[in-house]
Amino acid sequence: MIKKGLLILSLVLSNIAQGQTAYTTLGSDHILRINSNGILGVDIDNLELASFSAGTSNAFLRQAGLWITAKDDQGNFHTAVQRLASKDSFDFWPGPIDTLTGQTGDINAWDKVYPISKEDIANHLAHFRDDGYIASDKITNWPAEGNSGFSKYLAPFIDYNLDGTYNPMDGDYPAIKGDDAVYCIFNDINDEHTASFGASLGIEVQMLAYTYAESSSIYLEYYIINRRPRTYNDIKVGFFLDGECGLRTDNFAGTLEQYPQTIFVHNGDAMDEGFFGNELPYVGVVFLNENLSKSISFTEGNGKNGRPEVNADFIRFSQGVWKDSTPLTFGSTGTNPGEETPFIFAQSSSNSNEIWTEMNEGNTPGSRTILGITQESELLPKGYIKRNFAIISGTVKSIESFATAIKEKASTASKMWKETNTTPIPLETNLHDVYPNPSSGSFTVTNLTKNSEIYITNNQGIIAFSNKNFISPAYRCNISLPLGVYYITIITNKRTSHKPLLITH
Repeated sequence: MIKKGLLILSLVLSNIAQGQTAYTTLGSDHILRINSNGILGVDIDNLELASFSAGTSNAFLRQAGLWITAKDDQGNFHTAVQRLASKDSFDFWPGPIDTLTGQTGDINAWDKVYPISKEDIANHLAHFRDDGYIASDKITNWPAEGNSGFSKYLAPFIDYNLDGTYNPMDGDYPAIKGDDAVYCIFNDINDEHTASFGASLGIEVQMLAYTYAESSSIYLEYYIINRRPRTYNDIKVGFFLDGECGLRTDNFAGTLEQYPQTIFVHNGDAMDEGFFGNELPYVGVVFLNENLSKSISFTEGNGKNGRPEVNADFIRFSQGVWKDSTPLTFGSTGTNPGEETPFIFAQSSSNSNEIWTEMNEGNTPGSRTILGITQESELLPKGYIKRNFAIISGTVKSIESFATAIKEKASTASKMWKETNTTPIPLETNLHDVYPNPSSGSFTVTNLTKNSEIYITNNQGIIAFSNKNFISPAYRCNISLPLGVYYITIITNKRTSHKPLLITH
């Protein structure tokens, strides 16, 4: 059973036309605000702090989110960034993109977030057959299917009776990860970009945030879908972290450039005055499914390492260089002439001469935003990019302990993700075995009968393979599937089990 006291999950819905945006909170030790347009941490209606250490008004985080740049086939840059510099300065808005017209839906209709828990789903599965049962709003309002010209399938779900539609009264239910989760869907074309001041990409982003009762980490899964008939190249998919860490003006930044690859902000002196006190705070983002290629940080100043102000600044930061196009260099603040380096304040090396911390350099503590960058060479029309991150936070007793504590917590978060990231909520998982898994497309399913049926669906609920009428209890399957995560549904004597299948080549 989930301990309800460990996880706080609240939903506040209101009317965006009145200047209030739908949001929810998720987390245990670190209570994270999730807005309907995917921006994390901040109250986007008034730019006030909205994510705190549990039971306090001490904030680890001001804001965080995606930072995406790409080139079209004419060499023109497109940008979509979730960082807010001022009220209503958005690049993203709630809702999907119509696959026929390329337009968005009614922003008021899609100004929603969708919280759901493992306990909600378990209750539904236990009672959906009961006479008089009425499914909860969280189950019935799950945005599993689009309408009009929107994609047929949106939020992932388990199609219990395999009829191709989402109907909770047939036993269908949301396919989530973790014990508590929040889904939201947003796009970058509803209006002119006033966050990065650049041309839109035409992307729809589907995000699932989730937590586990036994962990303080908050996991984020993004599907970034190209809804434009245009191919993009040289894509940078970044995630930025604007650290608050109690007193905002006494922070440092850093990078773990080796496993577990992490960007972070932490208190920069021996006391966090007015907030955490001698419990020194940190907050970080772990990169889980794609290698970190670059990192760079900036202050609230106006220099070349200051906050971005024009579109070229957002592009250059995504390339790991300063606003004036000069390279990031090792040592001091990274702005002086010297040896070029891809990672700012890199702290993973076992060689003390290669460790670069702001404290050792004698930098002046202050506000810090750090950006971690991953790369993709191409994004085709209707193609997608998947990214997984984990937000970690905590406190230490001494400033010398930050790197060790952050590495330990990031390693724990990464290990849990590896152990759980392909697992949807099961009905009965022990009826059958599937091996090897991960697989190249050749695998064995065990404990079948003549009446068994096998269905393999992708993350959008579309059946990619099916078979039935088996002559032996073990079936060797050889199929060609694109790389990705799939779900195997096996029906045997009216008993159904679901298992994840990871296809790798």
